Amino acid sequence: MPRAVVDAMTEYLLHHNANTHWRYPSSQETDEMIDGARRAMADFLGADPSEVAFGANMTTLTFHLARGLGRGWGPGDEVVVTELDHHANIAPWRALERDRGVSLRMVPMIAETGQLDWDVLEQALARKPRLLAIGAASNALGTVTDVARAAAVARDAGTLTFVDAVHYAPHRLVDVRAIGCDFLACSAYKFYGPHVGVLYGRSERLAVVDVPKLEPAPETAPERLETGTLNHEGIAGAAAAVEFLASLCGDGGRRERLRAVSSELHRRGQSLLERLAYGLGEIEGVRVYGPAASAPRTPTIAFTVGDQTADSVADALADEAVFVSTGDFYAAGVVKRYGLGSRGGLVRAGCSAYTTADEVERLVAGVGRLAGRRAGPLSSLP
Repeated sequence: MPRAVVDAMTEYLLHHNANTHWRYPSSQETDEMIDGARRAMADFLGADPSEVAFGANMTTLTFHLARGLGRGWGPGDEVVVTELDHHANIAPWRALERDRGVSLRMVPMIAETGQLDWDVLEQALARKPRLLAIGAASNALGTVTDVARAAAVARDAGTLTFVDAVHYAPHRLVDVRAIGCDFLACSAYKFYGPHVGVLYGRSERLAVVDVPKLEPAPETAPERLETGTLNHEGIAGAAAAVEFLASLCGDGGRRERLRAVSSELHRRGQSLLERLAYGLGEIEGVRVYGPAASAPRTPTIAFTVGDQTADSVADALADEAVFVSTGDFYAAGVVKRYGLGSRGGLVRAGCSAYTTADEVERLVAGVGRLAGRRAGPLSSLP
């Protein structure tokens, strides 16, 4: 986390910490901070500040929204989800099966490519479901899905679209207008902020969704989506994270600077991803899952090493100060499809804003030693 983010949180807690909407200075300063954070997140998402709500995390916000939308649904109504998605974009909608009698329809991925089966998706949307819940990028495989295309098909069917952009937001610039979705959620910790969830909702949707709320609480959007006292210091940190990203390069307004930064980070991440995919692909016994490096994807790669368990690979790499994650990453459908549950799932490595080429080479070299074959040098890459 950048020091500027930590400093913003500390500054708020030490000098402005108060509840909202009171008549004394620190409360008014809190109101101003939250308003400023909404503007920052609106620039980050391409939205209006009145369309940005904060919450504990993406999962909690999605459950909250699902309850609100589901109050108007019942037997005969359908929600479409995908096999590529994090469980946070499946479980909240699946709960409506039990609570409201809603039917859930799962769109599979194509195992060979790690991409969504568009034919099945279009068939599912032709049934005119109530909602399409779809991820912009797979946190397990790095697959980037064309959610603008999916939202357009959904819109033609009279279907609402909810986009999980948690894994997408750190790597590509979110543009809710270009996507054309009704709702979108992300998490600030993914883009160098604290653990705070962010929910975008089209203004006309936020104004009417029947979310559970306390009767005295504000009825106007976006505050009507925010239950209880929020994590104010976390919101201050989320705004600082956006400002940190905007400060990295470019001129002009914050949205324009974010666009320039996103383009540069994508270029840099793609270069690191290609080095990583090439290096792992040269090691006998290593299998890389998901789309090719040239396909739309984030700089996140999932792999297995021979018949070794995912945890044993991670333990060995950690001994060399290379940290990778293992398991299903709550994208349980992906690991189940590949039949890797008994081996502890996948090994996952991701390239971030601070990842270096040397770290990529150390990871590849470490995997090569585990596989029993020394990895070749990566410097020969163009």
